[in-house]
Amino acid sequence: MSVAMVTVRKGGTRDVMTAATRKLKVGLEKHGAESVVLSQVVAGPDAGAWVIRILCTSWESYGKVMQAGTNDPAVHEAIAGLDAASEMVSRRLLASLEL
Repeated sequence: MSVAMVTVRKGGTRDVMTAATRKLKVGLEKHGAESVVLSQVVAGPDAGAWVIRILCTSWESYGKVMQAGTNDPAVHEAIAGLDAASEMVSRRLLASLEL
């Protein structure tokens, strides 16, 4: 079962959001995240919002990534960059089952 943290943010330019998310990706993948992906909503009521998805292979992996990330200054710097550029609107955890 994979676990994904999905965060929706509003505001921020493409350049700033891309740079901050790249830093986050480097930091979290170093600690075991499977992937970190930045998307932008292009249609619907949330058009323009940014979506950051952090994917881990299991709950155990997710816990290790989050624990290590809370102690990593580079991850804190990346999050500070995201917070300075955009507002977090929502965050969800998704547990996926392979079919």
